[in-house]
Parts: sequence; structure tokens; C-alpha cells
Amino acid sequence: MSLIRGNIAFRRYWSARLVSYAGDQLARTALLIAAYDTYGGTAVALLLLATTAPRLVGPLLGALADRFDQRRLIVCCDVAQALLYLAVALVMPPLPVLLAAVTAATVAATAFTPAGRSLLPRLVEPDRLPAANAQLAVGMNIGFAAGPAVGGLLLATAGLTATLLVDAATFVLSALLIGGVRTLSAPAASGTEPFRQVLGAGLRVVRGSGVVRAISIGFLVLVTFAALDNLAVVPLARSQLAATEVMIGLLVTAYGVGMVAGPALLTRTGRRTRMDLVLYSALLALGVGTLATGVSPAIGVALLGQALAGAGAGWHHVAADTLIQQNVPAERMGVVFGTVYMFPYAAEVLAYLTGASLLGAIGPRWLLVVSGVGILATLALVVPLLSRALGAGARRRPAVAAVA
Repeated sequence: MSLIRGNIAFRRYWSARLVSYAGDQLARTALLIAAYDTYGGTAVALLLLATTAPRLVGPLLGALADRFDQRRLIVCCDVAQALLYLAVALVMPPLPVLLAAVTAATVAATAFTPAGRSLLPRLVEPDRLPAANAQLAVGMNIGFAAGPAVGGLLLATAGLTATLLVDAATFVLSALLIGGVRTLSAPAASGTEPFRQVLGAGLRVVRGSGVVRAISIGFLVLVTFAALDNLAVVPLARSQLAATEVMIGLLVTAYGVGMVAGPALLTRTGRRTRMDLVLYSALLALGVGTLATGVSPAIGVALLGQALAGAGAGWHHVAADTLIQQNVPAERMGVVFGTVYMFPYAAEVLAYLTGASLLGAIGPRWLLVVSGVGILATLALVVPLLSRALGAGARRRPAVAAVA
């Protein structure tokens, strides 16, 4: 983790993302439990919708990162989320107001995501981007894995108000850390460019970049199949592997452990590591791990399958982010990241709408088999698209250099 030790700006950013992401998961878990206990299952569905629907306007919010300084935008997003969760903690509003507050917080989080990913190339040298993304993924996935457990523990011992106050404090800490970051370069964004022009230029890059198209299509197809795993794992463990509650908890945790361990293996990656090969390996690991879970005769095999699938998911995010940062103009990354990361959320909605009926029709084992085969089919789709796009980009660079 040499970047964390040797690069103060990256260390502050890494710490901010860890704290902020853990806070996101902490509050989400606590609110879901509290909403179910108070209002029932319908409230849980509405709360999940409030934390998902704003993600679908990622391109619009991503344009903010192309128009303004990403560092200041991130601080504003953190402060907004801190104030919103502080208000919820102090007032404990009725469900409609709570849903509105959570929706507003999700809007701020959605604007944060492309701004954060666009800021990273300003913190590290270009040849350190793969390692930086890997180290960043380790921190974020630690937050992803630990946040729900901490949220449940705080809710049980200190109550919802205290839990949400802790969440608000994580956003304040993140804002303070990001506010002190010193970048290697000035922002490519210009606050004078009209918003519509920024959005249009970014969407033209999305349409015109073969790399962005390949990653976007891959995300859409991949997550449509991969999200079926969320529906099938618990029924499989409970009904066919005779797993106890503790073993089911370990099964879910194994995926999170894989998401931490996978990127951790990439933190020592060489500066010339080909991210396209990492992405292909990620899809292979995710597909094989999901298939192994589906056909597992015992809970131990399912644990290994979920860990492998989690590692693949972690590798995929590292590779996708790095490829975009290496192949998209700095001044257009906000809209591109906002657009690309809209597709996983749309795919999740599609998977959950179709997966519930499939689960009842074919059972959890076959649903996991469908999931694994679909992920491997994504590999067959993405490889030619991305290889062709990277090959075309490599041919253009010498031609441009010769003209210059």
C-alpha cells in the first residue's frame, strides 16, 4: 500500500472514502431495520427505491464534476449528507419526510461518485492509477463489509438517533479530509461552460468511445445476471445446504471478504499491468464463483464460490475505473462515470423484477447456474468489444503523434 504511505493527498482521499462509504452502509442498514420494525415491509421497499432511483440520473449529476472543481463538489456533497442525516436523527420524521430526506442524500451521493472517480487522476501519477484504484477499492470494500455490521450493532445498543449521528459525523470527517487534499494538477473543469454543453459533450464521449461502450454494455449485462445471486444465496443455503443462521451470515460475508482480498492482490500490480486482462479475469472469476456456489454439495464449497465471486467483483471495479481514467479526457470524466455507473443500478432493478419469478419457477440452484452462465456469456460479449476499442485507440495514438 505504498501510495497510502507515501502520497499524503491520496491517503486523505482514501481515508475519506473509507469513512464515508462505511457511513453510507451503516445508515442504510439501520434505517432498513428501523423502517421494517415501524412501518413493515412496504416501507423497506420504498426506502430501497429511495436509495436507488436517484442513481439513474447519474449523467446529469456527473456533469457537475466536469463543470466545477471535483474536490469542492465532494466537500459540498459530504456536507449536504451530514446535514440531512443530522436532521433525520434529531427530528425522526414520519415516513414520507424520511423518504424525501434519504432521496436527497442519495442525490448528493450520486453526485459524489463521478466527482470522486474524476478526482483520482489529479492525485497520483498516470502510471500509478491501477494501483491507486486497487488500494481505493480495498478501503471502500472494507467499508462495505464493516458498515452493515457496525450499523446493526449501534442500532441494537445505542438506538437509531445515535446511529444516525455517527453517520453524520462520518460525512463531516470525510469533508474535512477532502478539504485538505492538495492535487497534482488544476481541475480540467471550467465553471463558465454552460451545463447543457458540458452534458452534451460528455454524452458524445460516451457514444463515441469504444472503451466506454464496452464497459457500459458489460456492466448492464453483467449486473443483470450477477444480481440474481442476491436472490438465490440465502434460499439455497437454508433449504438445500441445511445451513444455520451463522453459516448463512458467513456465506454473505465471504463475498465481502473476496471484494476486499481481490483488489488487495492488485495493490502490488506492476505499472504496466493490462487492465483489460484484469477485467476479463474478473468476469471469469465472478462467473466461475457463482457457478460453484450453485452446484455446491456443501456449505464449504459455497463459501469458496462466494469468495471467488467477490474477488471478481472487486477486480471488475478496479479495471473498469482505470480503463475509463486512461481513455477518457479529464474534462469529460464526470458525465462518463455518471453514465457508466447508472447501468448497474438499472440492471439491478431488471434482475429483481425478473429474478423473483425465476426463483419460484426453477429454484435457487438453477437460478445461480443461470447467473453464472450469464456472467460468462458477458465475458464472450465484452472481450471482442473492448479488444477492438483498445486496438483502435492504440493505432490512433501514433497517428496523432506523427501529425503533431
